[in-house]
Amino acid sequence: MTLVIRSQNSTGIIRDTLLSSCLVSDQVAAGHGEVLSMEEWIRKLAEWQARLKALAQSGLAFTTSPYERERYEQILQVAAEMVLPAIGASDQLTELLHTWAKEIGSGPAGYVTPKVVVNGAVFDAQERLLLIQRLDRGTWFLPGGWAEVGLSPTEVVVKEIEEETGLKARAKRLLAVLDGFRHRFSISIPFYCLIYECEADSGDLRPLPHECRDAGFFPADALPQPLHGDGRWASLVFHFHSHPDLPPYSD
Repeated sequence: MTLVIRSQNSTGIIRDTLLSSCLVSDQVAAGHGEVLSMEEWIRKLAEWQARLKALAQSGLAFTTSPYERERYEQILQVAAEMVLPAIGASDQLTELLHTWAKEIGSGPAGYVTPKVVVNGAVFDAQERLLLIQRLDRGTWFLPGGWAEVGLSPTEVVVKEIEEETGLKARAKRLLAVLDGFRHRFSISIPFYCLIYECEADSGDLRPLPHECRDAGFFPADALPQPLHGDGRWASLVFHFHSHPDLPPYSD
């Protein structure tokens, strides 16, 4: 098997490697299962790498066996070797492993779990949904942010809505729990996204420039583009908003 790296662009590096791997056998190309696009395959590869890293770090946090420790360290090295070519840093294996080793806790504190993001679905009287244009990517999504220690999920979403849009809101009910990988919110950081339906009580819509590029209320048939992730969350939010008797959705 020959792996060819032709570009310093991260996507290009992974793509060339995957293509050369798949060309090894005609049987791979003629498989009868679901055929993923190259973009989907790259996303899955990133997800598998993140899972391997988490499994290895969690195992190292709990194991007392030197033999198991050695195996987990090998798994962690494989995870590092998967990601380094994609960022053009194949010569930095030792440094990356050292950084990851410092992240490992002991016992329950070292068990690697997904982070939590909390977002708010705020509707106005015309049934339009409040969206912000993210500062980092330019995609449109619900206002929200990382969960914070000492604050409940509803306290976080109220805080984030006011910080990002200037609106004072209150959380009404949980609409959905989404997996960040499955909805393409991230290909490297595992997290769950909690979406709460909220109602704005006061304040003027004024997107803060250090939080987002723009903000506004939009109807279901005229949503701004590009939507964050794969965009499936939008129709889901409108559906569960219009059916208040449904229990919260969960991946």
